[in-house]
Amino acid sequence: MQVYLLDAGGAGLYYIFIGLAIIFMLLAVLAEAGIMILMKYTIPFKKAFIDSLIINVISLAAGFILLELFDSLNYSTIQTLAIFYIITVIIEAIGLYLLNKQKPIQKTILVTIAMNMVTYIILYLFYGSNW
Repeated sequence: MQVYLLDAGGAGLYYIFIGLAIIFMLLAVLAEAGIMILMKYTIPFKKAFIDSLIINVISLAAGFILLELFDSLNYSTIQTLAIFYIITVIIEAIGLYLLNKQKPIQKTILVTIAMNMVTYIILYLFYGSNW
């Protein structure tokens, strides 16, 4: 199937943006699963991957809501990134804790901070100064 980039709406760009979003999401899920394993939070890769996928889908949904709220606000790149990071850590820590209630909440918070630090570095590199 050929994709043509048309001036009238650039229909082909739609596929490029969807592809980039899927690539970023996969990188985030894999990176966060890797951090869970490295920090000995969740050892089997399959469990870490599924937990990461679930919490990232939840934070992605929250991200769409946040983008609508923050679209009209005038924040700088670093401020917006910091706010989104904090909100993401809170949302994902709650989700990860609910998936792993046997783990201490402090360990869950530390793992969530670490894995989202890596993800947000990837996010910043992915979007660069076009945030």
